[in-house]
Order: sequence, then C-alpha cells, then structure tokens
Amino acid sequence: MRESVVVLFVMLLAFPTLGAAQTAQQKPASTKSSIPAAKPAAPAKPAEQPSKRVYVELAISELVGEDANRWTDKMAAHAAVGGFVTQVTKRDDGDTDIRICESPKVVGMDRAHCIMSKCIPKIPCEIPQVGKPITVKGITRYEAKVGTHWWEINPVEQIEK
Repeated sequence: MRESVVVLFVMLLAFPTLGAAQTAQQKPASTKSSIPAAKPAAPAKPAEQPSKRVYVELAISELVGEDANRWTDKMAAHAAVGGFVTQVTKRDDGDTDIRICESPKVVGMDRAHCIMSKCIPKIPCEIPQVGKPITVKGITRYEAKVGTHWWEINPVEQIEK
C-alpha cells in the first residue's frame, strides 16, 4: 500500500513536467514562403539611455560618519559622492582604485576624510586626473579587510567630472 502511494505521488509530480516539456517544443517554421526574404538590416547600435537609477547624494563626511554595523535612513545602496582625486592605482586584476578625499591636499588614506572607489572591467570608466574634482556614482559598501576599514563606492557605475 505504501509503495502504491509513493508511486502515485511521484507520477503526480512528474505529470506537469511532462506536459510542460511537450508545450515548450516549437514547431519548425515553414521553409516555403511566397514573400521574398529581405536582407537582414545591420544591427542598430543601442543609444545610451540615461540611468534611471536614483543615487542619494552624500558628502564624504556623511558617508564616513556612518556606522557600518547600523544602517540608517540616510544611507542608500546607490550613492553619489563628490570630492578630489588624490590617487589612482591600476591593479593586476583589471580593477582601478580611485581614492577620493574632501581636499586635494590629503596625503595617504585618511579614513575620516577619504573614500575609495573601484572601476571594474565589466563597468569600465574613464580614469580621472589626480587633483581634479569628480563625483562617483555607484554601490556603497564598507571594506573591512585587515588593514583597510574604509567606505567604498564599489563598483563605480558613473563618473562625473
């Protein structure tokens, strides 16, 4: 009796799958046509659409002042942060690290006045000049590796100069 119930249960589970497999098959299109085939047009280059994503504008001091362990209403996953480029480093893995600080005169990674941003190969960006003001838009995250502990925009989705 128990085996009959198990077999029935398995058959009921398999029945919708069998039906779906049959309906998923497409019938081949007819090779005969009274309409002459037109030459395929060259693929149109998609026009760049402006991003519809909303970025919360944050100052560096606002971002670095946030506790990484406590998310607040002021924080957002997507942010726009402006400052001055103080260092650009191209890494072996293809990433480009851009340190952005409140002042162009900041030397080194001052966690209270700077953030890091990363351009990745899948979302390339134009490399900014050191000392110039920029605004980076992207995903906020807190880097907590040993020796780092700073806020990042990683990956950078847009750069405004």
